[in-house]
Amino acid sequence: MGRANLTLYPVTGLMPALLPGLTEWLPSGIITAFFGLIWYEQKAGEARLNKRMDELKADMKGDMKELREKVDALPWKLMEALRAAQPVTPER
Repeated sequence: MGRANLTLYPVTGLMPALLPGLTEWLPSGIITAFFGLIWYEQKAGEARLNKRMDELKADMKGDMKELREKVDALPWKLMEALRAAQPVTPER
């Protein structure tokens, strides 16, 4: 009465056996989780890329404005340089 029959409860290892239903959906669940992580990382990468592109567009707008101002001022600078090199005198 004190000893249990060991043949009724065989030792299968350190981990208990998985339920039959669990073994059916576990591989597909792991694959789904794996692809879910890949999808999440892809979307996060797209968000980072879009944010960086917006920053670069803003920088480019500022640079284009500065360049436009320099180009607009260039004819006046050329005229001033020509006047300094050949000043207008009463003879001309």
